[in-house]
Amino acid sequence: MPVHEIKCKSFINRMPDTFFAMRHLPFRYTANPYRGCSHGCVYCYAACTHYYMKSQPDAFCSDIYVKTNCTEVLDSELKRFEKLGRKSILIVGNVSDAYQPIEMKYRLTRKILSICLKHNYPLFIETKSPLILEDLDLFRELGKRELIGVGMTITSCDEAFTRLVEPRVPRKKYSDHTDSIEDMKILTLKTLSSEGIDTYLHITPYFPIITEKDLEKIVNDASKAKVTSIIMAPLELTRGIQKRLNAALQNTAYAYLISLYNSLYFEKGRRLGGRFTTSQEEHFRVEKKVAELCKKFNVKYWSFTNLQFNTYQIDQGIYKWGYPVLNSYYKLIQEKGRITLKDAVGLAKLFPVDNRYLSALKDYWRNGKLFEGIHGIKYLSQDEIMDDSKHDG
Repeated sequence: MPVHEIKCKSFINRMPDTFFAMRHLPFRYTANPYRGCSHGCVYCYAACTHYYMKSQPDAFCSDIYVKTNCTEVLDSELKRFEKLGRKSILIVGNVSDAYQPIEMKYRLTRKILSICLKHNYPLFIETKSPLILEDLDLFRELGKRELIGVGMTITSCDEAFTRLVEPRVPRKKYSDHTDSIEDMKILTLKTLSSEGIDTYLHITPYFPIITEKDLEKIVNDASKAKVTSIIMAPLELTRGIQKRLNAALQNTAYAYLISLYNSLYFEKGRRLGGRFTTSQEEHFRVEKKVAELCKKFNVKYWSFTNLQFNTYQIDQGIYKWGYPVLNSYYKLIQEKGRITLKDAVGLAKLFPVDNRYLSALKDYWRNGKLFEGIHGIKYLSQDEIMDDSKHDG
């Protein structure tokens, strides 16, 4: 596997305030010590980012770029943040898994944890790998200060299917008694939760048919692992992802999914930007089922779009350092019955937002985009909205 050592001028990236980010993402700062990911997940949405490295998406899991000086740059950036009084969640590894096997050689993620601990800076790590437990000592210290969150993704309990769509995710480092990747991830989350670390289970992507048959087990296992909350998002397909997925499924027992997904996504589904997903009705049906299971097993559920299912509050755990999302404003609407732009800005200022976010909030509010498609909410005027469930007219 080719490994390219590179230098970076800056490490922390401030994401733009896109429609999706304004509604659903409680963070804006990201940092990736590696570009490319050897896990080889066929559904990966980040493969297209290899264009920035003047490489091809197909090489995302084979050509790995290592930012060898990123920890020195990060230390300098966090010193500058301290002077500015800026502290908002840093997401580490949102493009490439920070605990892919190459981390065991370079240990950049461990150094990042140490630097954030030194600066008392909050961070969140999303990973599929049990190698995260190599740094349990640092996670324990960050957890004591409520500065760390960890998310892990589970898509299925069907090991044969998982090996097709996540072919090179490490499996046995801390769970030699099982070959199950679902068991391994649950054991990892349980270990982290037992140390007081904020943990999240992401059922992302949700594979129609495949994931649904395992939903009850996944939610029950997550509850036993004492995760903070569960997040679900359906599989989204671009033509590139569809091509990779079809290649993985053909000539297997799962080949029937090729034509089924083609119908669900490209005939009966809908387009969201450059991606295709299932219909709103199908999404609602699945999310309702997940929410009901979360209620049954007493675990919080974080809904992105069907806000009536949400039971997780964004100002809890690591996300007290985050940006407000749709659920934050929806909660205020439920409390007040009617809110104005002034109310929304006032709420946003309770979070560690910057002026770029506030400017975007005003734009999305006034053009009616922020609550677009959300049931039970409508505008009364340019600056005021209401919740139909509490008012007539």
